[in-house]
Amino acid sequence: MGYGSYGANPYGGMYNSYNTGFGGGYGGGYGGYGGGYGGYGGVYPNNGTPESNFVRLAEESSRGAFQSIESVVNAFASVANMLSSTHNAVFSSFRAVIGLVEQFSTMKKTVSVFFIATVFKWIKYLWRLLLVYLRLKPANYANTEMAWTDSQNLLSANDCLPGGVSSGGGVNWPMAIFWAVALGGPYLIYKCISRMVSQMEEKRKWATGAGEHYNSQALYDFQASTNQELSFNANEILRIAPKSEQPPIRGWLLASSEDGQRIGLVPINYVKIMNRNTASPPALPNNPLDNLTSSKNMFENAFKPN
Repeated sequence: MGYGSYGANPYGGMYNSYNTGFGGGYGGGYGGYGGGYGGYGGVYPNNGTPESNFVRLAEESSRGAFQSIESVVNAFASVANMLSSTHNAVFSSFRAVIGLVEQFSTMKKTVSVFFIATVFKWIKYLWRLLLVYLRLKPANYANTEMAWTDSQNLLSANDCLPGGVSSGGGVNWPMAIFWAVALGGPYLIYKCISRMVSQMEEKRKWATGAGEHYNSQALYDFQASTNQELSFNANEILRIAPKSEQPPIRGWLLASSEDGQRIGLVPINYVKIMNRNTASPPALPNNPLDNLTSSKNMFENAFKPN
């Protein structure tokens, strides 16, 4: 008779009346064995050195959150790649248009250079005739360059306006946002993980015996084949989690070692439920009068004849 098959239940008769407490709530097949045990996959490393409760609970409670964050990051990365490709395409098109405009400008300058000299020559000649006709300059006025110099000086005087003064004291919003994310992000993550770990520790009180649990005794030796299972020896005392904490896997129970350091799944036909323990009430302080009464009774009993 081998113990390798999880589906067989050769020791079903040993479970007796406890089948009603666990049998109905843990129905279903073992079909998900290859992919993990529901929400308990990958968080109970029983082989080798056991991890601390903080690391185990932090990984278990934050796995779903980090998977969601990874999905969001991948979505943003895809959008960023799309925007980067769009930017490269638009920039390449813009450079092509700019190059075309530059070529047209060069061609225009090359063609119009022959007309510019003639046009300016006629403008200067007409300007000279106008000044002579208005008797602003003598008829023998030949220094036409002087008139253009005066006009250029007037335009330069109008253009030389005081430039805008750069406003000082502004807030560097990009830098402020960067530091807010760099410092506030890790703090928020720490607070969220601490809260999740506190909640998980509250739900794992059964492993240390502080919460409701079932005491059981191992009937046979069991060697875990994966990190999600709990190895134990025959006659070893184990703590079984309450029904509300059990995963929906037929033939397996969530249990912990007696010291509460190792948590994993155990075959239901390899253990025997002994009793049920509820949450222990806080111990009442010792009353000095009770101690006095007890001491008095012991003193009186010492003198009574046998």
